[in-house]
Amino acid sequence: MKSIFKLSLLTLLVIGIQSCKSVDLRTDVVLDNPNSKEQKGKQLLEKAVLAMGYDKLTQSQVYQTTAQFNWKGIWLTMPMNALPGNNNKNIKFRFATNTFDGQVEYLEGRKKETIQGLQSWRGYKTETNSDYFKQHEHDRYIWGLATYHYLLEAPYRVLNECDIIRYAGETSFQGKNFDLIYATWGTEAPNKKYDRWLMYVNKETGFVDMLEVTINDFFLPMPKGMQHATVHLERKKTSIGTYLPSNVIIQLKSPKNKEKTKVYSFALQDYKFDSFPKETLYPLKGLPFYGNSKPKKVE
Repeated sequence: MKSIFKLSLLTLLVIGIQSCKSVDLRTDVVLDNPNSKEQKGKQLLEKAVLAMGYDKLTQSQVYQTTAQFNWKGIWLTMPMNALPGNNNKNIKFRFATNTFDGQVEYLEGRKKETIQGLQSWRGYKTETNSDYFKQHEHDRYIWGLATYHYLLEAPYRVLNECDIIRYAGETSFQGKNFDLIYATWGTEAPNKKYDRWLMYVNKETGFVDMLEVTINDFFLPMPKGMQHATVHLERKKTSIGTYLPSNVIIQLKSPKNKEKTKVYSFALQDYKFDSFPKETLYPLKGLPFYGNSKPKKVE
């Protein structure tokens, strides 16, 4: 175990040394044409959102899905798992649409029947069928619930929330052709306050198949070399007509062979919409409602 831990630390050190600069996801098209091509970028993303049926998802109040995470080898020994106890175990996500409010329930394993929740940026914990809720301000669960929730809804959320949306050119990857969209907040250039997105829109299907993202606010301090990841997305049509992720693969840095270089993946199935009371996700009384925004400072 000690040797594995030492190897884990060495891996982190090597990745950190490889990149000491802030990650810049701007393509040459964006760099050569600053503050331009906004209309084309927004139109392309609007078209992708409609192609994937996200307009139908916004008509629901809540939804749920069963997920199973699979961490690859040495990565499981590192303190990177935002939802510990999920490896190869079924969990259930419940989310309020277009918010950051949600829950994860462990369906098996040592944490079976435990529920971790996020409401108005406050964490809480309970047991299945229990009326007792304990505030549980644990950064990893708060980060995990907010991040995975946003990831499922990302194309729609980015379209409606980002200050900056730019057409970023074209590229090919593993035999597929993509249009690129660069999106962020504040300024086009990298900054410490906001994350950046580079969205890969499949030219054939119109779906967002990949996301390059920066991770400024991870729940643990991370070297800059690990503040850049690629998300590979496979999608299936749900009962309401929205094509939501069915398999997600996370790898560090820019797109590579997704199976050989993955850090972890998670499969999602059995999406259900408006199948439980929305009040289930709001057990803590007296909190302000933030919806899809973040408070400047949690009170």
